[in-house]
Amino acid sequence: MYKLGLAVLVSIMPWMISAKTIIADVTGDGVDDIIKMGMRMVTVQNGASNKLHTLVAGEEFLADISVDDYFSGTRGNEIAVSMLPEKDLFTEVYGYRNRRFIKVSETIPGELSFDEGNRLFGYAMHEWNRNEILIYWPLIEEEGYLIPAPVFQVIDTSLAVEANKTVEFDIDLREYTFTMCVASTLDDNVIVFLLDEDGTLIKQNVIDRETGFYGRVVTGQAKTVTFSIDNSQSSKPKTAHLIVKQYLYP
Repeated sequence: MYKLGLAVLVSIMPWMISAKTIIADVTGDGVDDIIKMGMRMVTVQNGASNKLHTLVAGEEFLADISVDDYFSGTRGNEIAVSMLPEKDLFTEVYGYRNRRFIKVSETIPGELSFDEGNRLFGYAMHEWNRNEILIYWPLIEEEGYLIPAPVFQVIDTSLAVEANKTVEFDIDLREYTFTMCVASTLDDNVIVFLLDEDGTLIKQNVIDRETGFYGRVVTGQAKTVTFSIDNSQSSKPKTAHLIVKQYLYP
């Protein structure tokens, strides 16, 4: 499984995989099936019966397919189909139910990945000063569908930090949320801390134009966390760009 990375300043280039075949059990019968992506179509050949199922046909923007246990509402593994019609990649998930494949997700931004806690994510891109910042987007299951978690709040701001100074920025988190805390800069050696409300260090990182800060906070109860931008060891003023994206996450 792909783990969530630490770097957040990325450049997404358009890409396509013209053909791909995956051998995996996606019908839940213990027999491997053959999942194929061609130029415009995705099919599944049932390994037990040889029946051919068509998931997608006539789609000119197919980018990739993957197989994993993405959704609890169907048996076994599901198929994620990614498409890139323009700049923004998106994914739809298909599962096997009642002897046929059905779509079991809403449109999900980005591709699917798991973190070390086996939480499932897509992602969205945020542009700032010619940089693209990747913000992971948690996914939840609701009423029989896999959906992007609703966005509760987005904070998008820049903090100017004078030489030999430290600036703190408090973030109020509501209960039952998953919050992505991201910082980037075009300066060098900017020290970023993310602190819990009792002062406990959540994460610390030194960022520059190539390396950003990525942190996350999962809440059961409402609380306040703090971004601290430390420029106390520098004789030059610096600027950090912060994005805090708070999702409802039951």
